[in-house]
Amino acid sequence: MENNAVEIKDKEEKTPMTPKQKVFFGLKIFGNVVFYAILIFLFMFSIFNINGGNGKENFPNIFGTGYLSVQSDSMKRSDSLADPEEWKDYSIGGFEKGDLLKDSVFKQKNADTKHLKIGMVITFYDSSLESLNTHRIVYVHSDDNGKVDYVITQGDARAELQPYQLVTDDMTEDEAFAANAYNYQLEGSGAIENVLVTNIKGVVKSVTQGAGKVFDNIRDNYLFYFVLPVAALLILEVFLVIRNIMVLRGEKNKAELEGTREQMMSDLEKEKERMRQELLAEMRAQGLVTAETPAEETQAEEPEAEGETMDSEAVEDNNVESNEESTTEPVAEETESVEETTEDVVEDNTTEEEKKENE
Repeated sequence: MENNAVEIKDKEEKTPMTPKQKVFFGLKIFGNVVFYAILIFLFMFSIFNINGGNGKENFPNIFGTGYLSVQSDSMKRSDSLADPEEWKDYSIGGFEKGDLLKDSVFKQKNADTKHLKIGMVITFYDSSLESLNTHRIVYVHSDDNGKVDYVITQGDARAELQPYQLVTDDMTEDEAFAANAYNYQLEGSGAIENVLVTNIKGVVKSVTQGAGKVFDNIRDNYLFYFVLPVAALLILEVFLVIRNIMVLRGEKNKAELEGTREQMMSDLEKEKERMRQELLAEMRAQGLVTAETPAEETQAEEPEAEGETMDSEAVEDNNVESNEESTTEPVAEETESVEETTEDVVEDNTTEEEKKENE
């Protein structure tokens, strides 16, 4: 029984899947991949937001790298105006609304002239806007120890029209005074920003054109893109888990029933053997079966066919008749010998009587 069950199980395992089963299997794999990919993305997005705090004084990041979408054209360069000569040496050019910035988190230990230079684009907390802002450094102020305490930033769009005037040592007093007065007007009008080093949050490393729109779309439709798909996939996974549990339970019940049936068959065989032994012992007690008779010859077997039953009965009748004939012949011979002995006795008695009369 066990061998048959194992063979049937092996055949079921080796049975190839139907096209319908293959389709469902592929959809299941695809759904699992999408489900776990979304979970990973949500995990990373959560870390971004946790590190970003309220999104005003810090930007979302993971492992020191974050992404920001550009919300204005303050860094957009004009197509009609010529770029200042120094712009050609800047590693980061202009960008516009809808672009995506890749920022690395700025560490306060790097607040020196080696890490903060004119021409770099930084992200900082703008107290006037009460949010993050990203502009280019146009001036770096450091103390006697070489530590930077503040910088001045300006957007490229304003710099083309009202460029910040850097005061140099070769300027005369009048030129330096005029430049400082001009820069003071720029600061008053908001064309430049005076940024403390403690407010610097990141340094721009690269720009991806147009990707900020996608980032904003995902952020604004977070519920549609992530929450609903995750909820649907979660419901699907719960359904699949429940179905698998039911299938496993059914297989377990089937195995238990199979084991119970095998146990019942084994008990039935034992009961039949016990009854056979009791019947055989009773027949021996009544003298119907001799003690020397082998158990195999007295075992009750059902005939396989009706013809075989009739043949066995005929053979038994013939055996009985032959036994009766063989028993009758010796009895007849003994009878004849008894008659002859009687005649001899009679003859002897007659002879003795005749002898007595003659005397």
